Amino acid sequence: MMKSEFKFWRQFINEREQIVQNAYLAHFVLSLAQKKEIDRTEVMNFMRAIPNVTTVYREKEISSTKQSFTAEYSVRFVLKHGHSAKKYHDTILKPGLRSINGLSIQVDKGYEKIGGK
Repeated sequence: MMKSEFKFWRQFINEREQIVQNAYLAHFVLSLAQKKEIDRTEVMNFMRAIPNVTTVYREKEISSTKQSFTAEYSVRFVLKHGHSAKKYHDTILKPGLRSINGLSIQVDKGYEKIGGK
């Protein structure tokens, strides 16, 4: 009896959490048009509205002219465990960024896994 109880609790304690989601960080050099009708804050909000995007960070400014503002950005996204990050990156994230008025991708630096296993 005691041996079976010990075995049960040992298995319970050693059980690992199931992975539910994975987090990724995509890196881009983005250019934003500097026009009256385009607001940087609004563009950032549109970026965050892309499905599964949780956060957008401006890492560093590269250049700023009357016509455009160029900077390095990191975009954090979360996917359910087992979903393809490459497929999401290529079919949802990049087209979503390209569809935002006044925003263009200058350089796609890829993505990295930052959470999950």
